[in-house]
Amino acid sequence: MRLAGSNLSALGRRYFRDSLAGRLALLFAAASSALLLILGVSLAWMLRVQLEARDREEIDGKTEVVLYLLRELHSPDQIVANANRFAEIGIGHPHLQLGLRHGAQWLVAPAPELQTLIERNIADPISSTLAVEEARIADDIWWLRRLRHVVSPNNEFMAYVAVDVSPAQRLLERFVGAMLIAGALGIVASAALGWVIARRGLAPISVIAREAERVTAQRLGQPLRSEDAPAEIRGLIDSINRMLDRLQESFRTLEEFSADIAHELRTPLNNLLLQTQVTLGRERTRAEYEDALHSNLTEVERLQRMVSDMLFLARVDRGMLKLNLETVNLAAEACNVAEFFEAAAAEQGKTMEVSGHGTASCDRSMARRAITNLLSNAVRYSKEGAAININVAQTTHEFVGLQVENDAHLLDTNELQRLFGRFTRGQYAHQSSVEGAGLGLSIVSSIMRLHGGRVEAESGPYGVRFQLLFPASAPAER
Repeated sequence: MRLAGSNLSALGRRYFRDSLAGRLALLFAAASSALLLILGVSLAWMLRVQLEARDREEIDGKTEVVLYLLRELHSPDQIVANANRFAEIGIGHPHLQLGLRHGAQWLVAPAPELQTLIERNIADPISSTLAVEEARIADDIWWLRRLRHVVSPNNEFMAYVAVDVSPAQRLLERFVGAMLIAGALGIVASAALGWVIARRGLAPISVIAREAERVTAQRLGQPLRSEDAPAEIRGLIDSINRMLDRLQESFRTLEEFSADIAHELRTPLNNLLLQTQVTLGRERTRAEYEDALHSNLTEVERLQRMVSDMLFLARVDRGMLKLNLETVNLAAEACNVAEFFEAAAAEQGKTMEVSGHGTASCDRSMARRAITNLLSNAVRYSKEGAAININVAQTTHEFVGLQVENDAHLLDTNELQRLFGRFTRGQYAHQSSVEGAGLGLSIVSSIMRLHGGRVEAESGPYGVRFQLLFPASAPAER
């Protein structure tokens, strides 16, 4: 039994910890408990004040009557003769007791138990000629007023007016007990009512949960309905719908990326397969086998470059690359890269010129790779005999720009921005015999984002201009 009780207690704690309806019901019960407690304490205090005021008013009124009679009656004989007048004071007041003593003799005797309490607890004399003193005896059950009336030095009276307050105390105790029972029932009822209200109020969340369960990779385009949802969770539904839109866009991009990878890998793989099948189709000479191997080597190198570029982009996207920042002379790096392409440019009658100066805080190897990709594209896709200009300059206080400008075919703004996508090549690139996977500018864009810079592209009478904006200082200095 003890084990079962502990298991139920653990389940109850777990429910209120995990269930939003349980939490709301518990908070509602706690708030109701605090409200009922404050109300009960206030009512009990007000009842106690009212009962004490009633008892005090009663004892005050009878004290005035006793004083009036003592001023009228001056001897024990007169008091005894008018004892009925003192007895009439208690008519209609069953909790009132009256006592009058002359010396040690009780002229008007109260109840025997009250006489004993008075003789035991009140023995101190009253010094003044006419005085009224208040006392509480028998654990505050009796409220007592004592009066001293002196007619002459040998003629002194002591009057006692007492009220039994135990009925009022019992009434207050019964009231407090009833309030406790009502409060406990109210707390249970409020908790149950709070749970029902919370369950009904949270019903739209259950509907949303069921709709969300139907969302799959093929149904990302179906948003969750927010028209009938409460205002408090409408923002949550809108956020989920925006998340679904982003997921759908990511899935679409991933599908396109996968299709582009398959398309780009298919060509070199088909070339390898066809070349190998043709070579193995019949006996060939040593020179023919060497030519076939050289051709296959070219395709393998192309595949290797493509895989290396895709791996680089994946590592950038996942934040796996760390920058080795240093102060780099961009003009000097551009000169070094330009020297590498001068021979290929000269074969096509193209010239390359580097101008300007500027230093940036960047990773030298990555910066060189970005410049290399831009110059490689410039040499490949510029017109015959074009002049390729590389200019380095401080564009703003925060960035240093490296521009690569060449006389190439004009492209509109949308076409320029599309070039930075993966496996994307311009329309004129598809018409030429230049080979490429379309990852060069995508790598450039990733490198610039990794540095906290950006790449810009524009087209005009001068041809096509790409500009790399590198941070001029380290992140800490910025």
